[in-house]
Amino acid sequence: STILFVYPVMVAVIMGIFFKEKISAITVFSILLALSGIALLYQGDGNKPLSTLGIIFVLLSSLSYAIYIVGVNRSTLKNLPTTKLTFYAILFGLSVYIVRLNFCTELQIIPSAWLWADVLTLAILPTAVSLICTALAIHYIGSTPTAILGALEPVTALFFGVLLFHEKLTPRLMVGILMIITAVTLIIIGKSLIKKMGMLLQMNKK
Repeated sequence: STILFVYPVMVAVIMGIFFKEKISAITVFSILLALSGIALLYQGDGNKPLSTLGIIFVLLSSLSYAIYIVGVNRSTLKNLPTTKLTFYAILFGLSVYIVRLNFCTELQIIPSAWLWADVLTLAILPTAVSLICTALAIHYIGSTPTAILGALEPVTALFFGVLLFHEKLTPRLMVGILMIITAVTLIIIGKSLIKKMGMLLQMNKK
């Protein structure tokens, strides 16, 4: 999951190469800071080596997500209403999932009401609501800032892990969280910070 979060870098590279988007020094620093923070949140499996095939698949997953984020902002998809875009995204995902399940021949019945509630919550909150919010964010602030703000995802996962499942919060994890929050804050205030610095430089020249 840590490798998956290289997608902000991929988004920035795609936007820079194909759409000539100017990548500021603050954006580059924020990406590096966020990736470093995410690396600190990573909890490995001891000395178990990483699978090469697994790394390839997760990089392809990251690239696919980066292309989606850019596509929503820079293609005709940006003209679609957010709910309609989300509907088609989920519909496409469903078609892939049906094929993956051998055309539903491997479906299993959900045995309890509690598990039904879990499935419905999973379908609504981290899927539908998340996709809608992502599409809205891309529309309002652009692809690269949205991708970097997505680095907050492992922080929220860690927050609920500590709060609900009593996971241990170590100094290393706290430093990682601080780095990610700093990166996100820089992205939020980055443009105004650059403008203020420019104004100060002009005043000093005068």
